[in-house]
Amino acid sequence: MVLNSRVISRIVLPLALLAIQLVVVQSASYAQRGTPATSSQPTSGCPGQAMSVQATGAYTPKPVAEIVINGQPAPGAIWQPGERSFWHCHAGGQIMMLFDGTGRVQQRGQKARTLHKGDTEYAGSGVEHWHGATPDTTAHFFQTSIGSGPTLWMEEVGRDDYLGNDIGISTRNEFLATGVRKQPVQTSRPPSVR
Repeated sequence: MVLNSRVISRIVLPLALLAIQLVVVQSASYAQRGTPATSSQPTSGCPGQAMSVQATGAYTPKPVAEIVINGQPAPGAIWQPGERSFWHCHAGGQIMMLFDGTGRVQQRGQKARTLHKGDTEYAGSGVEHWHGATPDTTAHFFQTSIGSGPTLWMEEVGRDDYLGNDIGISTRNEFLATGVRKQPVQTSRPPSVR
């Protein structure tokens, strides 16, 4: 049987993409190393720990009445302009959908993304991420954890990550070197990213 180039490309291309994905996952796992978790529950490799300070400023838990799950309004939160969670991960993952306003999300190793009404984000089991509002707009998220495992917290999201200029490695390295979770106080609100 003679294989033509079309058949070969249908076989080789997916295998090549899988190999590239494995390389990226292995190199991104660098960002997943760090402080061991303090919980006895499975954490899927998350280096975080239980913390009382979990965000810049304070967000307001607010269910999303228009989304009903098992007869109840879906869980949600409103983030004020410039507010965001610290880096964190969920043992079972987290699903988020921007219900209103403009939000921002980022997974460790990737650039921040801006979400608009109806946009979704999924952070899988143990994936380090953060979410919040843009500098000048509130964000009302539908957000829910998957499963019953813990949410573990890491360092505060730095200005460069928040503005989309870094991939979350600088703040992680700084935290690993110093043990300081809180980033330096900013004297002015960061400019909007378009």
